[in-house]
Amino acid sequence: MLTLYYSDNLNPRLCVAAARYLEAPVRYQAAAPLAPGNAEAFAPLNPNLRVPVLAGDDGPSLWETDAIVCQLSRRCGRTDFFPDGELLPEMLRWLSWSAMHWGQACSGFYFQHLVVPRYGLAPLSDSVMAGHAAELKRLAPILDAHLAQRRWMLGDTLTYADFRVGAALPFAQQARIDLSAYPAISRWAGQLAQIPAWANPFEGL
Repeated sequence: MLTLYYSDNLNPRLCVAAARYLEAPVRYQAAAPLAPGNAEAFAPLNPNLRVPVLAGDDGPSLWETDAIVCQLSRRCGRTDFFPDGELLPEMLRWLSWSAMHWGQACSGFYFQHLVVPRYGLAPLSDSVMAGHAAELKRLAPILDAHLAQRRWMLGDTLTYADFRVGAALPFAQQARIDLSAYPAISRWAGQLAQIPAWANPFEGL
């Protein structure tokens, strides 16, 4: 049976939410590869010493959230969630946009206001945070305009693009990401929040 190693940080949360939404046949295992004494044992699963990781009883493990969700979607026969047909280029566009632009801006706020106090790390400088704020101000109208024309990121059906682009939304208030000026994003965030696997991915684990 496959094991999904996770923590309660941003990308592992996203991966667990997707796996539970898919009702994927995996066992869930909390992991802290950077904790003292854990690195040597965890390195064969992921040399980056990060979670999430998807591992079987034999064979190579798979790391990186998007790759894991793609694999689980294929195993579950859910091409509606991770489309591999005509919608795939559009899916990849938004995954790339999130990775290179939107997600980086949101992650800056997540890091500053959740990760820094949690782990006692050095905070980002005012100039770096100003850059993240400027990016959010530039990017949010793009996302809002896109969502104003459709129910979900790729149209009428929920896909992994919604989970990926929306990854930071459950933490928006704590991270001080103010999206109140963008009605389409707010409506979309509310739709995601109604999905149990998205709202409470760690419930019962």
